[in-house]
Amino acid sequence: MSNTCPRRAVAALLVALSAGAVVPAAASAKKQDLKVMTRNVYLGADLIPLAGATDESSFEQAAAQRFQTVQSNNFPARAKLVAAEIKKAKPDLVGVQEAAIWRRGPDGVKDGPTTPATQVIYDSSKELRKALKAIKAPYKEVVGRDWFDFEAPTALGYDVRITQRDVILVRKGSKVKIRKTFKGQFSKHFDPPTVRGVAQQLRGWVGVDATLAKHKFRFVSTHLEAYSADIANQQMQQLLGAYGPLGNKKRQTILVGDFNSQPSDPAPNAFQSAIKAGFKNTLPKRSTCCFAEDLHNTTDHLDQWIDHVLVRPKVKVVKSGIVGTKQIGGIFPSDHAGITATLRLK
Repeated sequence: MSNTCPRRAVAALLVALSAGAVVPAAASAKKQDLKVMTRNVYLGADLIPLAGATDESSFEQAAAQRFQTVQSNNFPARAKLVAAEIKKAKPDLVGVQEAAIWRRGPDGVKDGPTTPATQVIYDSSKELRKALKAIKAPYKEVVGRDWFDFEAPTALGYDVRITQRDVILVRKGSKVKIRKTFKGQFSKHFDPPTVRGVAQQLRGWVGVDATLAKHKFRFVSTHLEAYSADIANQQMQQLLGAYGPLGNKKRQTILVGDFNSQPSDPAPNAFQSAIKAGFKNTLPKRSTCCFAEDLHNTTDHLDQWIDHVLVRPKVKVVKSGIVGTKQIGGIFPSDHAGITATLRLK
């Protein structure tokens, strides 16, 4: 229900591409150079099989398998890998998608949200910030938004609950000054039915208005719909609309996130809608998605370009690159690669 994209196993060459600058540096660093990152950290499993379960028993079996996959994919360990990426890139701002909170209920209680599960298995944002602090690269969460909260019984004998969030992290010590934070919800969303009720996916956006060396800018992070290109495009149109957070074309703006939309996809195309509205892509063609559901697996490779960092107007791209394309210690940091960019504000 909340996974980021279909997975295909082609383009093995892309896995061999290492992270690094792919747009050459135009000049030495200046005080108005802003470093940003977009990072889908992966909720830990593909939830869409839950929508395909036809009865209570098959649903509980699928839910148990999903949760076991989440535990096997071990986010506390992966958080250290993502933290190392962030420390090396040193972005001022990070847009994080799929910042999931996983909880479980007490043994023997299988009544769904009637008795809310409260035992936290892990909280992605907290684990990531803990890992960053441990390597002396501290960040803080300046704005976050819950958009998916679903609890259901499992064949393990207890309920499991997932809360999905979008967050923005800011580097402690950055010269970026946050003036305002904001967030919002899309009016169009895809809500898959299950035998345990409709799973509402109230996607939206989070953002900040900030200054760097007296240069004003807006930074917005979003995660568009994965299972309907039409809905994803409608969500982008809401962002771009006169009353949306991207309605002002004159404001220096950075839009990051998982668009679930490639430049080459047929219409309706959320990415192309942003380009037509004046945004420029910071990264030459690179694939950012998706590794296998089991991050220990090496059979699936990145073959889709759905994560993006876009800018407008007249924001200069100094350099950009990708991270997270290789397994470390037998596991990928996420099922997505991340994008980093150094941008020069006018």
